[in-house]
Amino acid sequence: MQAQLKTDQALLDRLKVAASHKMTREEVSRQRLSFVYGNMPIDSVMTRQQVSDALERLEGEPA
Repeated sequence: MQAQLKTDQALLDRLKVAASHKMTREEVSRQRLSFVYGNMPIDSVMTRQQVSDALERLEGEPA
């Protein structure tokens, strides 16, 4: 027997708003930093600030 699933309309509305949000440069930079830092090896000795500094050098502007 299959369960009847219903999606919360308020959740769908919030997802629609989020999907249409145009990210700012700062939001993209913060997301990039979070992605890179979060995907580093667990035994990495680089700090979040060091990753941020490296991204700044690569991008040519503050991350």
